[in-house]
Amino acid sequence: MRGQVPDRGRWAAGALRHALRAAVTALVVALLALALPLSAGATGRSAGPSAGPTGGTSSTGDAPGQAPYPVGVTLSTLTPAAPQQSDTLTVTGTLDNHGARQIVGAHLGVRIDEGGEIGHVEPLASLTPGQSLPFTLKVPVSALGLTATGDYRFAVDLVGSDGRVLGLAATELPWYPSGAGSSNPSGGKPLNVAVVWPVTDTPHLEAVSLGEGAAAQPVFRDDDLATELAVGGRLQQVVAAGAGLSVTWTVDPALLDEAKAMTRGYRVARTPDSSDPRDSVQGTGGKAAAAWLAAARSAVAGRDVVALPYADPDLASIAHHAPGDAALLGVLGSSVQQAGTAARDVLGVPGSMHVRTDVAWPYGGALDTSVTALAERFGLKTFIASGEGLSTGTTQPQVRLGGGATALVAEPATRAVLSRDLSGDGDQLIARQQLLGDLLKTQQREPQHPGGIVVEPPRQMPAETATVLSEALRAAQAAGFVKLVGLGQVGSGPSADARPALPSAQVAGATDYPEGLSESELTRSQLGTVAGVQPDLEKLTQVLSDSSPITDAVHRAMLRAVSNGWRGDRQDATSYGGGVEAYVDASIASVHLLQKRGTITVAGNSASVPVTVANGLQQPLAGLELRVTSSAPQRLIVVTPRTAVQAPAAANHTEQVHVTAHANGPVRVTAQLYTTVNGRPWGDPMTFQVNISKVSAGAITIVVGGVVLVLLAGVWKMRQARRKHQREP
Repeated sequence: MRGQVPDRGRWAAGALRHALRAAVTALVVALLALALPLSAGATGRSAGPSAGPTGGTSSTGDAPGQAPYPVGVTLSTLTPAAPQQSDTLTVTGTLDNHGARQIVGAHLGVRIDEGGEIGHVEPLASLTPGQSLPFTLKVPVSALGLTATGDYRFAVDLVGSDGRVLGLAATELPWYPSGAGSSNPSGGKPLNVAVVWPVTDTPHLEAVSLGEGAAAQPVFRDDDLATELAVGGRLQQVVAAGAGLSVTWTVDPALLDEAKAMTRGYRVARTPDSSDPRDSVQGTGGKAAAAWLAAARSAVAGRDVVALPYADPDLASIAHHAPGDAALLGVLGSSVQQAGTAARDVLGVPGSMHVRTDVAWPYGGALDTSVTALAERFGLKTFIASGEGLSTGTTQPQVRLGGGATALVAEPATRAVLSRDLSGDGDQLIARQQLLGDLLKTQQREPQHPGGIVVEPPRQMPAETATVLSEALRAAQAAGFVKLVGLGQVGSGPSADARPALPSAQVAGATDYPEGLSESELTRSQLGTVAGVQPDLEKLTQVLSDSSPITDAVHRAMLRAVSNGWRGDRQDATSYGGGVEAYVDASIASVHLLQKRGTITVAGNSASVPVTVANGLQQPLAGLELRVTSSAPQRLIVVTPRTAVQAPAAANHTEQVHVTAHANGPVRVTAQLYTTVNGRPWGDPMTFQVNISKVSAGAITIVVGGVVLVLLAGVWKMRQARRKHQREP
């Protein structure tokens, strides 16, 4: 019996451990059961008009704790986007049976928030596995039971014959009944919305051109811009979507110049960034560019226009990696100066219409003290900002930075929606409705707030994003809860007396610049390559009859080489910058002396020695001097040691150098080009050999005497022959 006591103890201890494990397991299960409903609530399933939709994407819809729905429901269209009481809501979409069973006896229904299905349903005959079926629902808005002004969750679900939900998609439905602003106390005043409407692109035009003067045709590194400007292209759709809206057109004047250049005839490089303009073919996008420019001029007429610095240079990259580079600062200053003129000239803006040129838009809207200091140095006092780098604690759309500068701070919710990829099925509808919901919630949250918001889409706005933003703005305006205003009208009251003082904001230091943005910056090496073009350009201009065309073309190319358009594409950025450098270097090298082959023979006291200057440039040469020296002046003297060179464009020019010979033998002659501005050598010297075969005066006397003796001998023989003939009988 004693031997069994330890066994009983071990059994009791094991039972206790099992009991504890069971208790812990039960506790975990209970906690999970409590957590699942909390998770469902955390996804944002709205319980009333003040709550928005869950995620903002159409989906197959996974309910918390449940398996994925067997049927994917995608919403394609929903009209009207912001309905009124008398409207009929039309919804189209697609059902995709991802399951393994045929669905029979199901129906489509509509729900508002977490309520049950409304009375209008659409029966579905059957849906086989793998089948995709389009659908259309028409529901009177009056049947939706919308009451107070607000943003509602609108869902379409597929319900089986047993009442189980087989698929679901949800979006937002803003409800702002007609007259809400005046008759409904919760309506409030329309929300002031200032919209930045960007018209920018990656650079395409190179510094190279083929031909001379007015007949010269610029060379593009590719013909992608022709596709962008044509019907269906990104830039064509961006302009079309913004037409008729009171948005602030934010344009890159360099892009406008590129489109204008295309209308006059242009070339496309066979090899991008080639320094040889002959290595190109004729471009084909002239008509598309002309049509696009006409549409752009019509769209901006009477609207606010902001001209970004020419070629939209990357202020952050320059501020962080080359803040003191004189060459880059020089072209950056010119980019600000010529921005307004270029934009007005191409867009045909009348003199009475103001084009703002004091606006800086750093990449991603991120600010730090080095970026703001660089921009303010060139008179850019207004910043389009995302809020990154600003410490303000205020939700105002405009803040004071100090020194007279201000920042227009984008509304974060709309910015987040517009930054998404909207190319998927149903993405545009969901994004549009979410934008409308965000705008309405902002208007309702502060109905008496006069400040409004700033909407900042991506810099190179995709066509899908432009369409979504355009549709949302038009719908919000039509419903009455949004009023589009200019950038200068946000953050201020309706009158000067009611205008509140702008809140101040502190700008973060350069060390706090977002790491994600710094990774895409142009590198110090890339910026150094571009800056290194300037001294070579200054050298090249010394020998040109008119240096302004090439100086202007290269400076604009230097600006394009540091454009924000290269963000995320360092390989092409390096290629483009290297192409500008190679073009200037090749231009310098194309002006040189042609090397002579063999030996030149000079027979006699004097001669002319030809020296040929090659001019591979597309314009005439001036400012060069040819200097020729002899290695043995006692044998060969250069009579014209210095000769001014005047050479036509794209041609060889030969100078005749006069020499005199004094003794026979070989002489080495050296020819070198020099610039007349500073007397410095140009290119490499050219050395050749002259062989003098000069005949002496004594030798000539002997030859002449010999000839005379021969003639006398001939005369004597003739006389002897005549005498002999006379003596004969």
